[in-house]
Amino acid sequence: MGDLVIVGAGPVGLAAAIEARRANLKAVVLEKGTIVNTLYRWPRETVFFSEARNIEIGGHPFPSLSPKPTRREALQYYRRVAENEALDIRTYTEVTRIHKDAGQFRVSYRDRSGPGELLTRFVLVATGYYDNPNRLGVPGEELPHVRYGLDETLPYWNQQVVVVGGSNSAVEAALELYRAGARVTVVHRGSEIRPRVKYWLKPDFENRVKEGSIQLLLNARILEITPREVVVETNESGYRLLHHLPGDFVLVHIGYRAVDNLLREAGVRYGGDAPLLSEHFETSLEGLFVAGSAGFGSDTRSVFIENGREHAQKAVQEMVRRRADPLAVGV
Repeated sequence: MGDLVIVGAGPVGLAAAIEARRANLKAVVLEKGTIVNTLYRWPRETVFFSEARNIEIGGHPFPSLSPKPTRREALQYYRRVAENEALDIRTYTEVTRIHKDAGQFRVSYRDRSGPGELLTRFVLVATGYYDNPNRLGVPGEELPHVRYGLDETLPYWNQQVVVVGGSNSAVEAALELYRAGARVTVVHRGSEIRPRVKYWLKPDFENRVKEGSIQLLLNARILEITPREVVVETNESGYRLLHHLPGDFVLVHIGYRAVDNLLREAGVRYGGDAPLLSEHFETSLEGLFVAGSAGFGSDTRSVFIENGREHAQKAVQEMVRRRADPLAVGV
């Protein structure tokens, strides 16, 4: 039996694995995709909002050509850290169930060879949220031209694109699409673009709207998506208006919620839409911990790599304390 199974090989999961290795805990990281799979799936031209030093893990310096690193730099950094730390990471291994049995956990998984199982004293879930975007809940949402997130801009050249949302990702996508030759309309349910949009994006976006390069509908609600248009209702000065927007593509950027199916199926207690967590980020199931946004339900905007690293550190420190005192339990 091992000491710890970590579910997810993102930056937070890797930070937990480093903490565990340095504390002489026998830890295994299981990841359904490649290492830092979420970052790998980000748009290729992504630039981090955080400075490089704020997303370092394990005390390893993050060299970057500018204060805010690119996605490509991050992929290389986290891969090299994992190699230098000699972490036991098993990629393309999807955890299917976490079950507590007689004081230990059975972690079921499926890899290329089929199903398997690991026995461990502790489990830490660091599955993030990127695989669980919020849905619109409207007819037509399942159509193939409706997409969640933006990868590359070339496929949208000379197309009518409706971007749904009013936060960083929506604003950034709208600007990139406009500069790649798309005709862009942004639809946002609020009365203004969110004030906390990145300070270098917000004025750029507002200026593009003022000059008419990007169309913006506020106080707007999508009613239906058809193969060629998006039906939107707006509330302007108390008047409800219907708009039929041409839409060759619809890109939805309305946030995410935690990927927490493993926690729910394990029987973890919840308060609202988030699990009840101790100060050590332990769930109601003793020995099962959470780090990063996996434990915060729909409140994903408040959890980043920066504070997710701290969650991992506190969780592993508690595991080490209990290993030294087998009778110890959480507070």
